[in-house]
Amino acid sequence: MIPIKRLGHFVLRVANIERSKLFYTELLGMHVLEQDPQHGGIFLGLGDWGNTLDLMQSSDPAAESPHADMSLAGVGFHHAAFAVASPEILRDGYFTLKDHGVPILGAFDHQSQQSVYFSDPDGNILEIYWERPNAVEIFRNKRNDGDTPLTFERTESP
Repeated sequence: MIPIKRLGHFVLRVANIERSKLFYTELLGMHVLEQDPQHGGIFLGLGDWGNTLDLMQSSDPAAESPHADMSLAGVGFHHAAFAVASPEILRDGYFTLKDHGVPILGAFDHQSQQSVYFSDPDGNILEIYWERPNAVEIFRNKRNDGDTPLTFERTESP
């Protein structure tokens, strides 16, 4: 067994690297660690963590299409998830995405966590989620993951 501690990083091939850099930095709060033209990538960090996401310019964006929906058909990248600290931050994140025209694929209460699924500019599926403090106990008790749809209400205008 390899003692993995947390999500390290993942790599996305993107159609327009500058557009994707703006999406991940301006909407999701990541910061540029390095922009390395020799290696063809932009390396992004999150908080005090190091390399979290690598964006690489696709040599042929039309060659492969990422999953455009939440289907589990096929193989390859499905989605990446980013934790948030509270349900209020999740709600505010939902409205930030909506206000910027980001396609929302769904919002669900999974019993152990609440999640919002959305697409980045290249159609890659991402998730922001708030995990309940007793999530591990919920899993141990064989949760009944009902995927109850979530609705959010604004607390203040944008």
